[in-house]
Amino acid sequence: MRPNPYAQQAKKSREDLVLEHAYLIKRIVKRMAMRLPKGVDEDELYQAGALGLMDAVDKFDPSKDVKFTTYAEFRIKGSILDELRAMDWIPRSVRNAGNQLEAAYTKLSNQFSREPTDAEMAKEMEMPLKEYHEYIAKARPIPLVSIEDLGHDEDESTNLLDVLADPDTDDPLAVLSMQNMQESLAQAITQLTEQEQMILSLYYMEEMNLKEIGEILGVSESRISQIRTKTIVKLRAMMKNKKET
Repeated sequence: MRPNPYAQQAKKSREDLVLEHAYLIKRIVKRMAMRLPKGVDEDELYQAGALGLMDAVDKFDPSKDVKFTTYAEFRIKGSILDELRAMDWIPRSVRNAGNQLEAAYTKLSNQFSREPTDAEMAKEMEMPLKEYHEYIAKARPIPLVSIEDLGHDEDESTNLLDVLADPDTDDPLAVLSMQNMQESLAQAITQLTEQEQMILSLYYMEEMNLKEIGEILGVSESRISQIRTKTIVKLRAMMKNKKET
């Protein structure tokens, strides 16, 4: 086996290597923090990211033809995601709001064979339209992909977060679960409107915040937030429907 130059260097000056690539931790935490509730302790995320970076220094294999920075970013993100799971960062109220919105959307879209209107959603959830819009704002932090229910079956505990947190996983079922999720998500996205696809692309791919997206599309930040949340509810419902069929 070829010697790992990063591991050898780490034995001599691990601290120097970590300091040299510490900017990756700051960049990743900053991007992820934009999508997390204000109550999340960023210091804990930095600490988790540092552990991921040190792990990357120890385990990097140059024979895999992957840049160290790419591997380190993957390790850092995985370590932070693992920490977020331990922190249980999504409030119960947000989960409940997301689940109720998803259930109402699924019921009405199946009933009407089309996307329900806000008025129809509000009626189904037995609340005034204004309150429904406030409820959507409350559900804003719900994740695009659930990290609780992506197991192989109801008795399995493996989920998306486990797979992301362990880039060295050799569990073929876990890898297959990830691939199936990605395929389902990609297919569901093609069914979105052009505006919905653009908002998701700018938010998740270009990593722009809601205010910046609003400026590009010429609408308010709150409106972008509302569209993004409704789009996520729609995608989650579509993916769950496909999983159950």
